[in-house]
Amino acid sequence: MVIKNTHFNFTEKALNTLPIPEKSSTYYDNGSEAGLCVICTYGGAKTYYAYMKYQGSPRRIKIGRVGQIKLTQARQKALELKLKSLNDEDPAQERQDALRDMTLKQFYETQYFPRHTTLLKANSKRSEHLFFYNHLCCFHNRKMISITKFDIEKLRDVLKQDGKLHTANRVITLISSIYARALEWGYPTRYGNPALGISKFTEKSRDRFLHPEEIERFWKALEENPNETFKNYIKLSLFIGQRKNNILSMKWSDIDLDMGFVYFADTKNGEAQQIPLTLQAISLLKEMKENKTSDFVFPSESSTSGHYEEPKRAWKTLLKTAKIENLRLHDLRRTQGSYQAITGASLNIIGKSLGHKSISSTQIYSRLTADPIRESMQKATDKMLDFIKKDE
Repeated sequence: MVIKNTHFNFTEKALNTLPIPEKSSTYYDNGSEAGLCVICTYGGAKTYYAYMKYQGSPRRIKIGRVGQIKLTQARQKALELKLKSLNDEDPAQERQDALRDMTLKQFYETQYFPRHTTLLKANSKRSEHLFFYNHLCCFHNRKMISITKFDIEKLRDVLKQDGKLHTANRVITLISSIYARALEWGYPTRYGNPALGISKFTEKSRDRFLHPEEIERFWKALEENPNETFKNYIKLSLFIGQRKNNILSMKWSDIDLDMGFVYFADTKNGEAQQIPLTLQAISLLKEMKENKTSDFVFPSESSTSGHYEEPKRAWKTLLKTAKIENLRLHDLRRTQGSYQAITGASLNIIGKSLGHKSISSTQIYSRLTADPIRESMQKATDKMLDFIKKDE
């Protein structure tokens, strides 16, 4: 059933069949004088609200989800709230009093995480969850209305002193998001969003990659590693330069070895991508496919995902053996991009090969293109001078 009119007599059946809108839509109940409406969001949520005027100002107060409470109960609650406003009582006071003692951790666990993070991808959801518990623990037991801008700035500055600029910026972003949702959902906060107006630090783009003098030691240590799964994962990371999670979750059904492509349906930038495979990558994958035991290229019987997870311990051992410092797994991806730049590839080509959505992500390689550009300019200049010498 499609409701074209936003005002109609509510019934349980009509509400259950309301279509999911492209943007939030509000429907009003003509079946009573209680002042009841339902807001449907593009995520599929349908929520009862009471609407009325209190001291001359319009108010809308959340009652509960459609399906979780009955229509008759929603109408009764809306009527109670409306009568309070007519008696000059704040209709939102009851809800505010009930929520006033909520701590940041309580709000995060009961509201923010189950409601907001459902819109995030699995990897982003897990990352945000770990970040909240690892870096915002100092606020976990604080009442939400007690956390101030000064408190957040103090934590930001402590992280800066430890050299954690990226972490400090993520703290501001996450707290701001939590309070924005709290305000949107009607939760009381004494200072509004305390993270608003807090400046972030300028982060220097990391440009670490395997330098020519390191590659031989790195490769030798890798070949000596007894863990074949780890060894193949590292090699493939170097050969095609894709993101860690994309490579670890690769499936044979997404790989066309004859045409030399791998298809990634779910990437960080939100777009499906088809990435070419180098000859070395094709050779390695063909060898691996002969012994495949799963549709996952890197299967694991011990992980919940069914595929190999981040090999932190094996990575540390490899670097120690190769006597290489300050190299992260993500730097293997950067290594592929860096050597493309060194050998004269354009930033546009590098960006496409790495699956970058914008050229800004590829700018860190621009300094590495100077030598081939200089070489090309030198060849052109030498050629011009050759003609000049011939005319003399």
